[in-house]
Amino acid sequence: MVPAVGAAQAPGPPHRMRGEEVANMPSQKNRGQWTRRGVLGALGGTAALGVLGAGAGPTIARAAAAAQDFNWRKHAGKSLRFLGWNDLWSMTMDKKVPEFEELTGIKLHWEHLPQDQNRQKAQTELTAKNKDLDLLWVAPHVEGLKYLRAGWLVPLDEFLGTPTLVPPDFDVEDFAPGFWQTCRMDGKQITLPTLVEVGCLMYRIDLLEKKGLKVPTTLDELEGAAAKLHDPPNVYGIVNRGTITQAPVTWSSYLYNFGGDYLDKNRQCAIHTPEAVRATDFYGRLHRQYGPPGVTTLNWPESSAVAAQGKAVFTTDSNNWRNIFDDPEKSKVVGKMGYALFPRGPAGNTPGIWTAGPSISAFSEKKEVAWYFIAWSLSKANQLYSHLTGVAACRRSAWQSPRYKDQEKNPAWAEVTLKTMEMSSKSYSPEVVAVMEVRNRVGEVIVKALQGVTGEALRAEAVKACGDIQRIMQRTEKV
Repeated sequence: MVPAVGAAQAPGPPHRMRGEEVANMPSQKNRGQWTRRGVLGALGGTAALGVLGAGAGPTIARAAAAAQDFNWRKHAGKSLRFLGWNDLWSMTMDKKVPEFEELTGIKLHWEHLPQDQNRQKAQTELTAKNKDLDLLWVAPHVEGLKYLRAGWLVPLDEFLGTPTLVPPDFDVEDFAPGFWQTCRMDGKQITLPTLVEVGCLMYRIDLLEKKGLKVPTTLDELEGAAAKLHDPPNVYGIVNRGTITQAPVTWSSYLYNFGGDYLDKNRQCAIHTPEAVRATDFYGRLHRQYGPPGVTTLNWPESSAVAAQGKAVFTTDSNNWRNIFDDPEKSKVVGKMGYALFPRGPAGNTPGIWTAGPSISAFSEKKEVAWYFIAWSLSKANQLYSHLTGVAACRRSAWQSPRYKDQEKNPAWAEVTLKTMEMSSKSYSPEVVAVMEVRNRVGEVIVKALQGVTGEALRAEAVKACGDIQRIMQRTEKV
């Protein structure tokens, strides 16, 4: 997954430090029916106060005042261990750990590791039922369902449903609904969303203006504009991810906009349906004809680099690539990139999204203490704090803050991100236990399309892949 605002996979060795259209929202029957409004009802209306000031974060005294009767010192003298990533949200919030410790009296030991190393260590410790692990970083649509069905995570519903454990200013309704919902698995809230990553259209403003072309709003318009501006080897019409492991990330938004999905309502593989095959055929044709050579070797660092070096007109990937394009040390397109909603398809517009957040280990002996950290770190004040550093926040109030609006230099990017937050709850990845195994099998079909397989032959590849995926799910799914 692309690091939010460019830092999820920071270079260097691992290190230890203290302290990551609502109206048309798809059905979430397979994730349970407890909506955010229902959560509020369970809370007895306690989560309804406003933002804790317009600054980057309140002082301890202001935070205590805002919390009113909430007892932040209930677990003073205890300690927590958090196995996290070295992503930007985590490294940003690490700077505020002294504030958390002063407010609560809880000592936090926060480990920051690269994603892959973190997942390996987390699985080892969870398998061993390590009681020393209290909090861990979870990407719901990567390891979330696997960890939950293994009995490794504590659903947060119990805490959210207990008024005395929810700060009065927490305000569940402030979170973007799609991102809140995407953190629910099997009807359980396994984490809370810390950051926003959405699929969007990024384009060269100068090249479209030179040709007198409007910004594409549909996938057909995107293909037409890419054809007109494709001028190899000077500049390619479009670039996106094309490897087996990563092509599904960008392809998923095309899939949804053609009316397809990874699974049907009965959790049967659906990438062989007419809608899904049309999406895969379109994705393959678009990038074969108007993308750079070797597209099947491009992961996100390579495809973003192609765009950042000015060699592509369009890309449909993470909104957080903005920081790559705006970095004069990495980019030749500073000030030249525009941002727009992901182009609509035959079925509408439901771009893929992604988030991650802290979860509580089922083996921790300090589960309520761990919840205190989650409630504190995802407060309005702290979401604004991380938002001001460049980590797109999941709380609406952060985007509405006068301080943020004053410092935001690209209102178009903010508008696109904020609108997409309200449009979708569909993840880049399938909601299965064996996420990467299934996603890679899907990626093999996408690569076939990128290599020129079309029509009935492409459908046959998808049918074969679906058979394999069903066998993977039969082997790994536990309800």
